[in-house]
Amino acid sequence: MRRWRNVATATLILIIITYFVAQNQEALSDDYSFGIPFTESEQRELGSGKTQEGLTDSSNSEAVKAPSDTELHPPPLPIGNEATPQEASPPSLNEGLSPPKEVQLPPPAEPVQAGFQAEFSFQQDLELDLPVEALKQFINNKPHNYDPNGPKTNVYATFMATRNPSIKDPYYMAIHSLVYRLLWSPKSRSEKYAFVVYVADFVTPEQRQLLAGAGAIVRELEMLEWNPQVEGIQNRWKDLFAKLNMWKETEFSKIFSLDADAFPVANIDGIFDVATEQNCIESKLTPEDYLLDGTSFCEPFVFAGIPQDPFNPVSKSINGGALVFSPSTRMHQRFLQNYLKFEKYDVKLVEQAFLNWQFEPNGAFPAQLLEREWNAAFPTEDDEGECESGA
Repeated sequence: MRRWRNVATATLILIIITYFVAQNQEALSDDYSFGIPFTESEQRELGSGKTQEGLTDSSNSEAVKAPSDTELHPPPLPIGNEATPQEASPPSLNEGLSPPKEVQLPPPAEPVQAGFQAEFSFQQDLELDLPVEALKQFINNKPHNYDPNGPKTNVYATFMATRNPSIKDPYYMAIHSLVYRLLWSPKSRSEKYAFVVYVADFVTPEQRQLLAGAGAIVRELEMLEWNPQVEGIQNRWKDLFAKLNMWKETEFSKIFSLDADAFPVANIDGIFDVATEQNCIESKLTPEDYLLDGTSFCEPFVFAGIPQDPFNPVSKSINGGALVFSPSTRMHQRFLQNYLKFEKYDVKLVEQAFLNWQFEPNGAFPAQLLEREWNAAFPTEDDEGECESGA
C-alpha cells in the first residue's frame, strides 16, 4: 500500500514539472538560446544582421548572432601569444571591425624582388663566410697603400660587374681573395701599390663597404651600352665594356688590371717595370686611329699582356685577364669611337677581342707581349714554381 502511494506521488510530481516547462518554454529560450538550434531561415537572417522578436539583447538592442562552432569551441592559443580569444577569432568574425588598440599589426610586407638567377652552376653562391664584422670595423679607414695627395703612381685594379647582391657570390668572394693576396698576404702583398676595385653601378652598398673594409679603393665605372645581337652572348658579358672607362683614370701612371679569378702566388710589383712605354707607329695608322676632326690618336702608350695561347708560336693575341696599360683620355676616346664596330672583332670574345684589335701586332699600337711568368693562363705541371700569378 505504501509502495503504491510512493509511485502515485512521483507520477504527480512528474506531471507538474512537465506542465511547468510547457508553460515557460519561451522564457527559457531567451536565457539559454545557445542551446536551442536555429532554423536555416533564422540563421540566414541572423547572418545578415536582422533581428527577430525573442532574439534581441535588451541591454544594447544589438542582434544576437548564432554561435559558430569556433565560438563554442575556440582553438587553443599558442604558447606565448598574448592575444585575447577575440583577437584569435577567425577573420570573418571581425570583418569590418577595427583591431583592438593593444594589437600591433606588422608593417606591410615589401614587394619581393626576383632573386639573381645564375646562368651556370659555378655562378651560384658559395658556402663560405666572409669575416663581415671584422671588415665593418675598417670601412672608414683610408685605402691601403694609397695617398690621394701623393705623387702619381701605379695601381692594381679589377672590375666587379656581378648582378648578384649576395656577399657569397663567387665573383665577389674571388675579388676579396685577390684583395687579400695583393695587399695583405705575406707571400704576395705589395708594400707600395694600392688596389682599386672598380664596380658597376648596380653593385650594392654592402658589397662596396666590405671591399673598402678590406683595404681597397672602391670606385664606380660608368656603364657602356654594348649589345651586338649575336647568339651565344651571355648576359653578364654585356657589362664588361665598362672596363674601357679605366683608361680615363689618369690619376695613375700604369694600371695592372686583373680578372677576379687571378691568383698571385708571389709579389708581382715588378710587372710595372717590364711593361714599358712604346711609341705609336704613325705609318700604320688606319681610319679608326683618327679623331672625327681628322687628328690622329698617335701618342706614346703602354699596353702589355701575356699571350692567350702560350703554346702557339704564331698567335699574338693576348689574354685579357691580366693587362698593364697607361690611362689616356685620347686612347679612351679612340675606344669609344670604335667599340661598337662589331664587324671588326669577334664579339663572342667580348672586350678581349676588341682590345686585341685596337692593339694588334701589325697596327699602329702593337701590344707588348710579356713572359708567361706573369700570368700562367692554362697552367701545366711544368709551370710550378715558375709563375708569379695565374688568371
